[in-house]
Amino acid sequence: MAHEEIVDRYSRLARTAMAGEAADRGCFGAAVYDDTATLPEGAVQASLGCGNPVAVADLREGESVLDLGSGGGIDVLLSARRVGPCGRAYGLDASTDMLELARRNAEEAGVTNVEFLHGTIEHVPLPARSVHVVISNCVINLSDDKAATLAEAFRVLRPGGRFGVSDIVTDDGDTGTAEELRRRAATERRIGCTAGSLTITRYRDLLLEAGFVGVGVTLTTDHGDGVHSAIVKARKPPIGPGLEIRPMRDTDAEQVLEVYQLGLDTGQASFETTAPSWERFSAGKLHNLRYVVSDTETGQVVAWVAASRVSTRPVYAGVIEHSVYVHPGYRACGIGRALLTAFIEAGEDSGIWTVQSGIFPENTASLALHEAVGFRVLGTRERVGRHHGVWRDVLMIERRSTTVG
Repeated sequence: MAHEEIVDRYSRLARTAMAGEAADRGCFGAAVYDDTATLPEGAVQASLGCGNPVAVADLREGESVLDLGSGGGIDVLLSARRVGPCGRAYGLDASTDMLELARRNAEEAGVTNVEFLHGTIEHVPLPARSVHVVISNCVINLSDDKAATLAEAFRVLRPGGRFGVSDIVTDDGDTGTAEELRRRAATERRIGCTAGSLTITRYRDLLLEAGFVGVGVTLTTDHGDGVHSAIVKARKPPIGPGLEIRPMRDTDAEQVLEVYQLGLDTGQASFETTAPSWERFSAGKLHNLRYVVSDTETGQVVAWVAASRVSTRPVYAGVIEHSVYVHPGYRACGIGRALLTAFIEAGEDSGIWTVQSGIFPENTASLALHEAVGFRVLGTRERVGRHHGVWRDVLMIERRSTTVG
């Protein structure tokens, strides 16, 4: 179903609710809520979600929250209660009729700390890093560009912000008999998933590609044929004010290599003395585990971390080697620890059970940083190689996951 058809469908439902008639919600709707007694009937009638994301979003006083695809506003009004008068609840919808209904419901409920925005979930009309929480109720599955939707959720979240949505997912694997696949597609259509839902693994992968960590998918309702309602949760990595941890991009190439070279110039970071070309750097690193810290005011990359496989043998699938570099002007600010913590969590989300590296014994700051996030020294490789004419020892370090493997 095209975007225009989806908007038209929900606009008709909004007009039905504004006329005081009950909408056909199928198996979904307000039945999943237990706190609607004081809400306007129009908000309850227009509820078309598959869960209650407000109940799992852990909203706190004073926070700002964005509801993607807010419909008649039920989740926005419930969120506004939880964040209190010093907080703010935004609702985003592509249907002007739904926005009219939502604003009417907010006025009837006497709720003033809300704002309803017209737009699509693939292009959110809010500034970067402007909300603490993103929620959604059975809407992301309607998007025909789910990667863009999740990237936008990451963009508008503040560092440390939370993602908690109800959505439709399917079991992993797209194989099966033609009849099994036909039944699955029919079940998705029956419950309103007109754009096709993500498999559990694909949902997790897209969240990780967007930059999220701590990804979890909890199935809640089985609709048959491998189709489920689910609660999907994740976090944007936390870091200090004025900074952001995000995935490394090709457009970061020049600044990443500059930070790399500054580290090499210290004589304590590596046996290498010159940073490689971007093509060589990129070819040797895993694309799903490359992150930078950027200054949110200037956009400058001030630190990066990346990983490579230690072997192509299947037995080593969860073992990687990493490098982390911080710009000399930004050291002793907690950046390295925040970056490594996010990297480790993303690695565990990706099934990594061992992260290893080598450090010169003289690089005491790097050794202390790694020990602070759970690395241990395995031993010393003596006189591994010559660096500026001097034979150097290397401390071999590793971190073993306590949750993976």
